[in-house]
Amino acid sequence: MSQAEGRSASGKYLLLEVPNWSDAANESEQMSTYLRLGAVKDPSIAASPLAPRASGEDLAARVTTFIDDERARDGCPDFIPVADRKAETAKLHTKGGWRDHSDGNRITTTRGDKVEVIQGNYRMLVLGRQEHDSGWDVSGGHVSEAGITFEGSSEIRWVQSYDGTWRVIEESVKGDVITTFHGDTRDTYYGRLKESTTGSESPANLKENPRILDRTWAEEIASYTGSAARPVPSISDETWADRITSKTTAATMSDTTTCSGAITSSTTAGTITDTTTAGMMTSTTVCPIILDTTVGDTVSTIVGSEVEIVTGQTGELTIGGEDSITIGTVMDITLALMLDVCVAGKLEVSLGAAVKFNAEAEFDITPKAVKQCVSKVETLVTNAAVAATHSFF
Repeated sequence: MSQAEGRSASGKYLLLEVPNWSDAANESEQMSTYLRLGAVKDPSIAASPLAPRASGEDLAARVTTFIDDERARDGCPDFIPVADRKAETAKLHTKGGWRDHSDGNRITTTRGDKVEVIQGNYRMLVLGRQEHDSGWDVSGGHVSEAGITFEGSSEIRWVQSYDGTWRVIEESVKGDVITTFHGDTRDTYYGRLKESTTGSESPANLKENPRILDRTWAEEIASYTGSAARPVPSISDETWADRITSKTTAATMSDTTTCSGAITSSTTAGTITDTTTAGMMTSTTVCPIILDTTVGDTVSTIVGSEVEIVTGQTGELTIGGEDSITIGTVMDITLALMLDVCVAGKLEVSLGAAVKFNAEAEFDITPKAVKQCVSKVETLVTNAAVAATHSFF
């Protein structure tokens, strides 16, 4: 054990040292512990990776900067230029003050309180008995961390948007995350972008697409998108799937759609089966023109009463087979011009009463009548088809 006072190029120092306290014959195995107060004894080896092992300067060489040295903070309160921050950090290991090193363990116990006040920056580096850096950096008034548990990048910068504020930009890669909340939660987002991506269109071996399960039990569920005072300018919803199954069970249902412009709905399928079971079904459509075009086979089965009231013009074009089976009462009232064109076979079976009301005269043209007035009927049909085409299209 030795105690020495000395002077170096940078000033005076006091050194308390216990060299080779392990009594090892091999220099590479010798362990040293020292405490130096005051000036740096040998600035030439300060924070040098090639310094002697007993000096501990090879470990000190792992920390020579702070994150705040180059942090974007132009215009922030108490602004310090980058050059001044780097100049102060450059003196980190040569400025002197308190320097201690131990090749063994360092254990500190405090039965009472402990207070540390640091005017400058603080950085902790933990190697974890391996060559992997982890720890945290407290510099410039902000705390940043790095390590295996935080794989990615994190940045804190001052931005002039939002009338000037500190912003945290974080990109992290984490493993399995299991989160349980027992209590109230509230999420609020503001900003120019909120983007969520799950899976990939081209999944890789280590980035496979997941199975997504979503279960919800609640006393009440309310969902609002936009409002009358602030409607969303545009909403797009696109779904691609090999199979879609949807099931809804409720005591009552109410569905209201209000559109000031046009509504366009297009369905392309090999076969469409629509089954409705109800004691009574009422469908009311108020529209000047309704054009319903179906390409493919359509099967419509209704068990119960159906009332359909159309005020306006209705055009229905079916190309393909159409089967309509109604068991119950059918009331079909049309107060306008109705064009029903079927280019194929049509099978209509009704088991029950049927009520049909025409506000105008009804004409039934048979093959016998056609033979008697072929030219007149052809003219009427042609003119009617042209007029209907201009009306609907």
